Amino acid sequence: MNIIESLLDADPSVKRMTQKYLLDMNPDFVEDGWISRFLGFFDSETGTWGGGIYGPKWISTFYTLRDLASLEIRPDHPIYQIGLDTLIKHMWSDKWHEDDVCVVAMLVSLLTYGQSDSKIVDDMISYLIGTQLKDGGWNCAITYKPSDKSSINTTLSVLEAYRDYEQFGYTTHLKTVLEQTIPGQDYLLKRHLMYRLTNDELVISYIKDFHFPTRWKYDVLRALCYFASVNYEKVPELSEGLSLLKNKFKKGYLHKGPTYTGKHHFKMETGKIGTMNTLRGLMVLRTFEPDEYYRIINME
Repeated sequence: MNIIESLLDADPSVKRMTQKYLLDMNPDFVEDGWISRFLGFFDSETGTWGGGIYGPKWISTFYTLRDLASLEIRPDHPIYQIGLDTLIKHMWSDKWHEDDVCVVAMLVSLLTYGQSDSKIVDDMISYLIGTQLKDGGWNCAITYKPSDKSSINTTLSVLEAYRDYEQFGYTTHLKTVLEQTIPGQDYLLKRHLMYRLTNDELVISYIKDFHFPTRWKYDVLRALCYFASVNYEKVPELSEGLSLLKNKFKKGYLHKGPTYTGKHHFKMETGKIGTMNTLRGLMVLRTFEPDEYYRIINME
């Protein structure tokens, strides 16, 4: 059994996304498997998961919706939409809104995926536009803990939000979003996706580990997935990240990687193959390293 066959034999969400992103098919959305299990933890009386909005991590409404979006639940699924309404009610009202830049960026990605009201999304995008720093990136706590230095975690979350704003058809602030995207991308590329500018050490100790779910945290695979998703040119600054990815594919697949500490609804990956990491890695290789991609998928 080659790796494509293994992915097609995995969770229905993995199978569907393999068909969509690796086999160029147009499969219907699925609701069984992992998606069904996540939906089963929904509390219809409160409109929440885990008894909370942003916490407890990682079973709260916010992070469960992140999981569902990453598995590509049907965007108009009624429970997903109720969850979005809950987040808006508690995180972005007329009287108060979330001030953590990284959280707002992730919220934009959730809302754009669900095709939420453009006025609310545009308000959030306007907020993000006003928080870009001189170095081209963003920092999560800029409004309550002033800093002139950006964070790779927050910068990647904003870039993903900007990508989603464009890809899901929002246009009000698109010109500015595209203008700010370029220095944001350069912020990560100057660091070759993983190094400090000051001393060439790894920005984060776990940055070379590949995680799924990604939560709010940065790692090299998540960054590579972003650049592949926007069809970025294969520039030298991506080479070390791509070499790392290829090295981790020595056995023809990626492991599930370490799990971030916190509460979990259930254990997703239980086999030796990390199916979501493998799928994401193959999507990156298909974009940037097609020869390596075809070598891997033809391994038995």
